[in-house]
Formats: sequence, C-alpha cells, structure tokens
Amino acid sequence: MATQPLSLSPLERAQTLTEKVMDAIVQAVMERRIPFGSRLVEAELSRVLNVSRVPVREALRLLESQGVVTNTPYKGMCLMSVDDKKLHEILSVRALLEERAVRLAIGQLKAGDATTDGVRDALKQMRRALEDGSAARMAASDIGFHRALLQITGNETLSAMWEIMARQFQMIVGIAWHSLDTERERNYRDHERLLALIEQHDVDAIAQEIVPHIMEGVSVGLRDLAPPPNVAHLVPRNASE
Repeated sequence: MATQPLSLSPLERAQTLTEKVMDAIVQAVMERRIPFGSRLVEAELSRVLNVSRVPVREALRLLESQGVVTNTPYKGMCLMSVDDKKLHEILSVRALLEERAVRLAIGQLKAGDATTDGVRDALKQMRRALEDGSAARMAASDIGFHRALLQITGNETLSAMWEIMARQFQMIVGIAWHSLDTERERNYRDHERLLALIEQHDVDAIAQEIVPHIMEGVSVGLRDLAPPPNVAHLVPRNASE
C-alpha cells in the first residue's frame, strides 16, 4: 500500500539567541553606535543585551569567522577596522562575486529553473523601509535583494562565499543608507532598474550595471563610516578599564 505524502507547510525557524546578538551588534554598527575598531567586551555585551555570556561568546566567535570581529593581541575582540583600502577591497570582492552571479542567474531564468519572486519580495521590503525611514531595515532589504539574486544562480558555492562576507556588506550598506538620506529614493530606483534588467534577461546590461552599483560605496567614503559626535555607544568608550 503506497504511503500518501504528507501535506504540510514548512515552519519558520526561530532565531537563536546567538543570532539575535549578532544582529544587535550589526544593527548598532549600522546606526553608528559602535565605531569600527571598537573593543567588544563579552561581559559588557552580556549586560547591555540582557543575555548570558554563552550566546555572546558564540556570536563573537561566528562574527570573527566572518571577518566582522578580530581577536587582537592585548585588546581581545574588536570590531573590524575599515580604511579606504579595506573599503575598496570589500566592495571589489563583492562586485566580482555579483557580476558572476547575475550571469548565472539570468541563465537559470532563461532556462525556467528559477524565478525572481525572492528579489521582488526584497524590493517590496525596501519600499516599505524607505517609507518608514528606517535605515537599518533599508540595509537589510538591500542585502536581501542581492541575497535573493545569489540564490537564483543555483550555485551553492558562490552563495556560500558571498554569505561569509554578507554582514560586512550589510554594515557598510547600512551606514550609507543612514548617511545619504537624500539619496535613498534614488538608491531604491537603482534596485528597481536592476530588477527590470534581470527580468528582461539582459545579461550585458545587468553585468555593466551591477559593478558601479556596488562600487558606489567607495565614493561614500570614510567620512560616513566615522561615528557622529557624542554617539551613544552600545559598548562604552571606557570598556577596557
């Protein structure tokens, strides 16, 4: 007797405490409450976030594996430092990955093996965030847009390489969204145009668009990566005392 397949909808996985700690740190960076290069003290993070040290320790370990946090001699865990050279390196690597990704993605779309549903959903999230004026949500939906594009490729190795640096991308994008408030509508329109080119299967046009779209972050520059005066830090300046 044949077994009937189960008709169930997949459940959404709840975020772990470790993931919530990671997101809290990244959001604080995007909102410029933690400057690049800051020391991240496990006990202080545990106190401020009202969690035990275990998820904080695990979050810092995972962020270190993603290059967001570095373990510096005599200082301990510190947020990554970013200068002009580092900013260019990060965005150049991202541009290389995504230029290849758009070519693979359009191949998948042409073959009927993928859809742009995920990209469209991310663009809708970006529109809502734009209307709400939330820079952090804009950055999350911006990265979600590009993540969905990577998923279309069907290339798990390429997606995995991109994901390793995804939180670095998100922090830089978040700071840009936060700073360039007059450019937010234009940035949203840029993503609309990218989606239109993807859905037109215009390989050459999208490949030419994606690199300057990503490298625009270099022109934003370090003036917007520095914390504003009297910023309220998640980790106090005297945390090393």
